[in-house]
Amino acid sequence: MTMLALGSFLLGAVFGRFFKVWILLPACAVLFAIACANFAILEFAVLSICLQAGYASGLLSCIIPDIWLRRKNPREPSRPVAPSDSAASASFFKPRHH
Repeated sequence: MTMLALGSFLLGAVFGRFFKVWILLPACAVLFAIACANFAILEFAVLSICLQAGYASGLLSCIIPDIWLRRKNPREPSRPVAPSDSAASASFFKPRHH
């Protein structure tokens, strides 16, 4: 049971890293089929929770490196700064001369 839970968590982490959330539906269906073969609904609950927790950790694994880099370089802007002579600022904020 522990090996299946760990495998489910790792599979969820891979799914979270590379797939959208809709991959959890067929994965949970497969887990339900495995649990029904063993006649253990509690096993299905544990495996599905491990799969979803792994999916969440896979999503967070994409975000954490970006946060860490911003924390190391807090002065680095997340977006490039717009030039001060842009056409939008010229047309909206400067008075027109007739």
